[in-house]
Amino acid sequence: MHLDLHFDVRDERVIVTQNLSLKNVSSKAVTSVALDAKRLVDVKIQMYQKFTPLGESKSTPLDFPGHVASFQDLKEVKSIDIGKESITVELGATIDPGKEFVLKTINTVIPTANILEGIYYDFTLKGMPKTMITQCQQYGFQRICPAIDRMSAKAFFTTTIVADERYTNMISNGDLAPGFFKLSSTGEKVPVFIKEKDGDSKLPSRKVIKYYNHKVNMASYLFFFGVGIYETYTKTLEYPDGSCVDLQLLSLPTETGLTEERKKRRTDQYMAAIQAVHDSVLWTYHSTGPETCEHNEERKEVKRLIDVRETLKAKEVKGESVGEELKKVRADLKKLMGAWKETGYKYTGQTYREIGMQNSNYGGMENVGNTTILQSRLAPTDFISDGAYIYMEAVKIHEFYHNINGSQVTGMTPFEIWLNEAVTVHMERKRSSEIFGEGHIRLSQAARAFIPGSGPLASDSGPRAMPVEPEGFNVTNELITGMTYFKAPEFTRMTELLMGTDLFSKGLHRYHDTYKNSNATSIQWVEAMEDTMKDAGKPFELKVMAHGWLKRSGHPHVTVTVDYDEKSKKLSVKMTQTGFESIKQTMAPEEKGGPWDFGADFKAPWKFPVCWAVVKDGKDTHSGMHIMQKESEVLVVENVNAKPDFFSFARGFSYFGTYSVTTATNDDLALQASTDPDLVNRFLAYRAIADKEKGRLVQLRAKGTKLSPSDVSKEYVTAHASIMQDEKLEGAARALITMEPESVDSLPSLRHQYWYISEAKSTMLAAVFLKHQKEILAKFDTLEKENKAGPHKDQLHERALKGHYLRLAAAATKFEAKLKSEVIPRAERLATSAFMTDRIRGVLYYLTLCEEKERDKKLEQLKKSWGSHMDSCEELVGIISSIDSDDSPKIIEALLSDDIFDINLAGHARRVVRNWAHNRKRSVLTDAGLKLTEILLVTVGKVNQMSAYALLDAFGDVAKFDETQKKKMLDTLKSAQSKLDPSKYTSLYNQIGRLLASTK
Repeated sequence: MHLDLHFDVRDERVIVTQNLSLKNVSSKAVTSVALDAKRLVDVKIQMYQKFTPLGESKSTPLDFPGHVASFQDLKEVKSIDIGKESITVELGATIDPGKEFVLKTINTVIPTANILEGIYYDFTLKGMPKTMITQCQQYGFQRICPAIDRMSAKAFFTTTIVADERYTNMISNGDLAPGFFKLSSTGEKVPVFIKEKDGDSKLPSRKVIKYYNHKVNMASYLFFFGVGIYETYTKTLEYPDGSCVDLQLLSLPTETGLTEERKKRRTDQYMAAIQAVHDSVLWTYHSTGPETCEHNEERKEVKRLIDVRETLKAKEVKGESVGEELKKVRADLKKLMGAWKETGYKYTGQTYREIGMQNSNYGGMENVGNTTILQSRLAPTDFISDGAYIYMEAVKIHEFYHNINGSQVTGMTPFEIWLNEAVTVHMERKRSSEIFGEGHIRLSQAARAFIPGSGPLASDSGPRAMPVEPEGFNVTNELITGMTYFKAPEFTRMTELLMGTDLFSKGLHRYHDTYKNSNATSIQWVEAMEDTMKDAGKPFELKVMAHGWLKRSGHPHVTVTVDYDEKSKKLSVKMTQTGFESIKQTMAPEEKGGPWDFGADFKAPWKFPVCWAVVKDGKDTHSGMHIMQKESEVLVVENVNAKPDFFSFARGFSYFGTYSVTTATNDDLALQASTDPDLVNRFLAYRAIADKEKGRLVQLRAKGTKLSPSDVSKEYVTAHASIMQDEKLEGAARALITMEPESVDSLPSLRHQYWYISEAKSTMLAAVFLKHQKEILAKFDTLEKENKAGPHKDQLHERALKGHYLRLAAAATKFEAKLKSEVIPRAERLATSAFMTDRIRGVLYYLTLCEEKERDKKLEQLKKSWGSHMDSCEELVGIISSIDSDDSPKIIEALLSDDIFDINLAGHARRVVRNWAHNRKRSVLTDAGLKLTEILLVTVGKVNQMSAYALLDAFGDVAKFDETQKKKMLDTLKSAQSKLDPSKYTSLYNQIGRLLASTK
């Protein structure tokens, strides 16, 4: 019911005192209670004999301060079965159903820098008290104090922190308690710290702060405690109805000794970040909720007036007289919002913070009012890459939307973590589409789905595949996968396509309203959607569809044949899905008789929407959506008066899966790649052309032929050039469509020939460059000449295109070494750009192409310049681990012992592991590479198991190799596993075991 927490903070330890108010909600009397407690020190537990029960409180909200003040008469209780993760407390009394009781616990926490759960150390300035933050998802709270650490155990919190007076910020969930704040001239609540009484005079002086999280209950995994020295940026968010929220952005002090000019630039960058938060919070309010599809004209005017209001407020701060204008705008906003009966989510707290962190297993975490975000993704600084900038905008709406989806309504168990994440990712995508364009964002998502080896589609069909809602797991970190963050959001998107945005928004509101401040199950989410459709007169068995997508791994591949009948003017599209027949999952014994036990067939075909169009001369002549539910179906399009150029199937990646149009010729695909109005299908049509060509070259190479650019077909070069030169397409789209992955999907039997695939890729890109060399270099030079400092968004597309031009040129140097004189100077120019993405590409190509002596010299220079800043240092680690050369293992092994690399930092470890795992031709097909792979599995895994997971993806095709190579790979896995203690590294040990078992 309530946790009254007290944190006594010293650098080397934290003593946590807790008054834990509990209620027996079972139907039976209890004499003991089991508390989750993981690796806590000096645990002591007592029980209060007298107190005023919360249930007797007459106030709203409940009188938590009065409840705590009533505690009296402590009595020792017996604690038994004290193990690594649990404590059973014998209460010495019988607690009847509906009765409350209060325990007092005291324990010590010893933070570390690498166990990123519970309380741990983060970036700290030299000579200052250590920064400490918490990560409690999913079972981290039990590392702080004994608790019922379950997603369903929602409670209210009071938190008191006593810590070094040099800390600038001491924070927790909720609002500042009375007596611990004062109002600023703008109405903002400013913390008032109280000096600690009776402190130890031999130790640094300390101060006290207190927070009340008394408005909305929350699960313990959302708890946050943090002490540190931060730069604090603030902005007041004013809702259209006039109510206000204080926004704060807490940045780690990553730069010191700045000039006044640099300070101003840094301030501007962080204020731009807080503006992004501001805009996303207001977007949630006026552009989501049950009336998403209504009030379109009013919404446009609301957005405009908010901009006008903010401009006037800025003028008012400067002393200009704008009071009457401001008053009128505010009145107009209130009147406009009267059109809404129900808006989107409105924040309930006084302060909403984003807090920069250097080290975490996650990019961000929604700690109710205290969102933690990786420092490198916190603001649009000089060190943020384009991909990181897009992520920065996305993570702000993602973590804020969790306030309603995940915090206010929480999945019942970790098995249902997708409930918290899928809708949240879906809304994040909507917001990102508004900022960067729907076409660009959806194309990026589709391209991500097809990443070879480690992408969501590959993971969903690999040896370690698991359903969105799995039968079990070793640790909850195993659920932080593409299934939770990609496949599940795709299921959510498919649901919206089936329902329509209006009904989907109303169904989502129904779900959020029904389970507000409580927990929900997957079935309850599905039923909320089903009931909404039924009420609208559009019933659909969503439960059956959900079972197919959530309870089993795998996805459909649809074979499509298209036939046009000139006489009848009919277009017949035959669709046959496969993949369901090989499903291995069955119902878990513990689920029998449960909500999923309704007779669904695990080997039934999937149900999914197919968005389609008939295209002629670059325009849709017919379009629609077909719901595929059977193994084979035929779609007939009537009144097609002329033979179409092509049939555009599953537009916008309308379902999570793959397809092939067997009747499409190369000419058809080339035309579709050039003229389909749907950007995703342009991408997939081009990929089909490129993949066929790559497959042909791989087969040629497998026969012993040494590949040359002259071996590449004219059809491929033409198709590539037509996309690359299409000025109607944004630069990022052109670069993304034509970027060649190291995979060959058209020939699964050769999918494991990583060396041949890599050679084929380079040969194809080189052929394009050699055909269009002058044009490519000239366009690169023009774009680079126009490059100028400014907002990241302004030249994002141009930078992507420059990167592609350089990629083509670098590939050509493998066949014509003299071209290095053209490429290396251009790479050096990029390396001095104002934008991090340019600099990363320039440095990587320079290091890859120059001679070893020059490379090593440049690396030493970079270690001094880039290695001195937190963000650029991580990028440098990523660059070094991306170098693709015969001595890559030696370079990466040296990096592991270099001063710039910190294995305790998840960002450093992840970069090395993921980049090396992605380079499969070296990481698993060379002896030196396998040796390094084992070193990384063991050394990284022993520090942070989650950071090592990606290495296992490199072994996804192990069963395809000949016995000699297969044995080498399996021996590497066995050797790595033998060096891991299964009691300490259970997750990684068992994940390797699953992979080994899949090959038998």
